[in-house]
Amino acid sequence: MIEFIEHTADIGIRVFADSINELFQIAGYGMFKIICENLDDVQCKESITGKISANDLNELLYLFLEKLIYEFDVKGIILKCFEIEIFENHLKYKAMGEFYNPKKHKIGTGIKSPTYHKLEIKKINNKFEAVIIFDI
Repeated sequence: MIEFIEHTADIGIRVFADSINELFQIAGYGMFKIICENLDDVQCKESITGKISANDLNELLYLFLEKLIYEFDVKGIILKCFEIEIFENHLKYKAMGEFYNPKKHKIGTGIKSPTYHKLEIKKINNKFEAVIIFDI
């Protein structure tokens, strides 16, 4: 589940999930729901893969989202399907989507980067929650 958060001069999401892997999947999807007005128009036919290591889960989430923004900004790929494997503070991912086509996709709000402001992953009653604020 995703909730959008109002924030002065920025935009944010609150993500809820049953597992840490699912939290990262939903966070990636939620970020691209901000970038692309209708993710239903995006097919999962192109894929990228990667590995990321960090000091903790908060930094891992930040670096993951930053990498996805890079893929959109540099390669023009809109991502919406995610396969995530997290082992301690290491992430292996496969992200799928399709290349931006102005005739098919309508861009929403541009995101410069995630921020560390309020970034926190919490585990409450065997559920995971994260708040992520994006610089727009």
